[in-house]
This record gives sequence, C-alpha cells and structure tokens, in this order.
Amino acid sequence: MLRIALVAAAAATLALAAPAGARTYQVSGKQKVVDADAGTYKMSGGLRGSWAMTSFEETATQPYYEGTGTEEFEGCLDRRRDRSCAGDPRGTLSFEFHYWGLYGAGDALVWGACFHPVVSGTGAFAGAQGVLTFVDSPVPGGVRTSYVGSITLAGGGKAARRQVARTAGVC
Repeated sequence: MLRIALVAAAAATLALAAPAGARTYQVSGKQKVVDADAGTYKMSGGLRGSWAMTSFEETATQPYYEGTGTEEFEGCLDRRRDRSCAGDPRGTLSFEFHYWGLYGAGDALVWGACFHPVVSGTGAFAGAQGVLTFVDSPVPGGVRTSYVGSITLAGGGKAARRQVARTAGVC
C-alpha cells in the first residue's frame, strides 16, 4: 500500500512540476529480452525502440531481492499507437530504477516489479519528466514484462512539432 501511495505522490508531483505548454502521454506496453547477459531489451507499445541497463547494484536478498541502477531508452513515443515512429517524438530517455522481486524454489521468479523515474532526455525527450512501473510475471518458458506510466514532454505546440520533424524517423 505504501508503494502505491508513493507512486501516486510521485505522479502528482511530476504533474505539478510540468512546464507551461508541456503535454503528458500515458504509455504502456511490453519489454522483450534481446540479450539478458548484456542487459538489452526491445520495447513495444507506447514506447518503441531499444532499452539497455547501464548499471545495477544489488541492495538486498531477503526478504525480497532488491536492486537499484540506471537504464536508457532510445526510440520514440508512439503517440497514435500505430506501431510506427513516423512523425512521433524521438530521442533518448535516461532512468534510475529500483527493483523488487520474490524468487521461489530453484530461483524461479514468483513476481518482480520496478519503479523508473525519468532523469534526463535528448532529442524530442529533452526536458522530459515522467515515471514508468514495470511488472515481471512468470509464464511458461520465461518471464513476461509489462510497463505502464506517463511521460511529459516539455514545450508542446510548434516548438515540439519542429523538434519532432528534426528527429523523426522510422524505428
């Protein structure tokens, strides 16, 4: 319950801190492993592109496994959900994260979750704010990772459209 309250408080704080002309987008989707050893993933849904873990530190093993670190997304925010980055905001987003997981017999995942506040961005994501939450669920043959959150882009209006035009491309 405390974690839910913290997420809600963080989202409210980000909404209040958004600059004039900013626009907030709700995003959700899936993350698929590309190379687990290298910490690389592919994002689909509201965010389309590549995701990489850039640092990780184990902080606890009991009663839950916990860790913190940093990650980076490179791609676009698929505003129209048309599975294309054409005409959509594009750049990089850097995140800090906190991960919690419970593992059972044989180190099998029971559940996992993490909280990812945006710390910086480039391209159309320069000045972005937001937070994503991820949930890991065991499925036959592996783990399904889903995410949900919001990304607030600075500026909005003509300036944001010009930036999208400069950075637009196809994922």
